[in-house]
Amino acid sequence: MKCRLCLKEKKLQNSHVIPEFFYRPLYDGLHRINVLSTSSVEKTKYIQKGIREKLLCNHCEQYFSVIEKYARGILYGGVEIQIAEEKSRILLKDIDYKKLKLFQLSLLWRASVAENDFFSELNTGPHEDILRQMLCARNPGDSYEYGCTMIFYALGEDKLMGELIRQPSLKWIDNHRCYKFVLGGCLWIFVVSKHSRNFIWRELFLTKDGNLTILKKKAKNDQELRKLIGI
Repeated sequence: MKCRLCLKEKKLQNSHVIPEFFYRPLYDGLHRINVLSTSSVEKTKYIQKGIREKLLCNHCEQYFSVIEKYARGILYGGVEIQIAEEKSRILLKDIDYKKLKLFQLSLLWRASVAENDFFSELNTGPHEDILRQMLCARNPGDSYEYGCTMIFYALGEDKLMGELIRQPSLKWIDNHRCYKFVLGGCLWIFVVSKHSRNFIWRELFLTKDGNLTILKKKAKNDQELRKLIGI
């Protein structure tokens, strides 16, 4: 079978579409994830390893594993960076721009090529192969190219939405096509637009000098939370 990234005929791995480290806060005592459906006809079901598909060869799987490890260290600790926290934002400095930006691009691309219904609302169209080529070339592009803004939502005192993964969805912001993910206690908004350099929140994109600003908000009640993250 042909690897979806390098396009070479190779044996494919059972690849995670969403990196497994995002699932870890969701596991129960039997290492299962309880999947809830919004459909009245579908029953609750359990999965044990997150959503996986035959996507990548071993070589490309190992490449993604390296950038995933770095991103996990940024988000959960283990990578040495500077962190300054203000009332409404978190400022991260000394980030390896190439590694984290490629990780962001890999999230968007994998969700776009995945065939599982969970990713049915995400279709990057002609951008899909551009993303693939950038990932193959280890080219993170400019800060504004497929830029991603990140927003942490606190449910209570120092408690984030870490136990929630939501189906990616389309959202138009200021005439830009954007895709929303909820992962790791954070709302990720990817801008898929030819004029993304003019995006209203472009100052929140990861910068080439290794700076990232993450907004921090509190959901005052369930109704507000549902409105903010779209559930």
